[in-house]
Amino acid sequence: MPLFASSVRAMSAAAVILSFVAAGPKETADAAGLAFDFGRAIECRDVTTPEFSERYPDERVIESTIRLSVYLTSGAMSDVETIRVEIGDVDRRLKVYDFSPSTRLESEFADDIETVKTTESSHSFEASLGGEVPCIGGTAANVTPSISGGKGGKEVVTEKQKRVAPKQAVIASGTTNEEHGVFFVLRPSPTTSLEGVHELKVQFIVPVTWRGDAVRVAVQAAGNQKVLWMNQPKVLAQKSTAVALYMEGDFAARRAAERLVRQ
Repeated sequence: MPLFASSVRAMSAAAVILSFVAAGPKETADAAGLAFDFGRAIECRDVTTPEFSERYPDERVIESTIRLSVYLTSGAMSDVETIRVEIGDVDRRLKVYDFSPSTRLESEFADDIETVKTTESSHSFEASLGGEVPCIGGTAANVTPSISGGKGGKEVVTEKQKRVAPKQAVIASGTTNEEHGVFFVLRPSPTTSLEGVHELKVQFIVPVTWRGDAVRVAVQAAGNQKVLWMNQPKVLAQKSTAVALYMEGDFAARRAAERLVRQ
């Protein structure tokens, strides 16, 4: 055998391995593709309560509603696990007062889980008695008849136990950036779908003379993609852009907002 034959074979095997690593693992299935759509100039309405105005006369509360449309462009919707939406004021001029939807839990069970346990038990006994039985002719026969007696019964005990059905968060929401932003995490459930329109409402505290401002809206969908024989986490789609807000009925502020989003 040539002196370098084994080395040549080892180098050839190494070259094959290196070429596979360089090329990367081949994806055996296409990941789900999503697209997002929402308006970039949003009209806000005044939702200030009399109690808030009395307490903070120089401020008011405005409410913005973002209608997020999610639709599938490729793959299967079952590959999408979460959609995360972040709405925030980069300049920290707007402070979050409230938002919806709030965190919501759902279960795949229609009602609580009830467990029933039944236990049965029975009791019995027997007794034997001895004696003499008289015979015809006045003589007594020494016999030992036995008399048996018994008592039987059944006791049934039923125990019921009710447990709360396990639930998972289909919507999780909260504040970010020291209450200058909000996040929403959407998950699929037996009663809801990630594909479709989702209304996200955020209320901001603004000066009483407020006419308009801008926030940044970032949307990201995450899920799994099958690579070879394993499922690996993957960012399926994302979008981030500025959204202009303006006060309802203020036509000059509306035109300014529309100019801003066209830049």
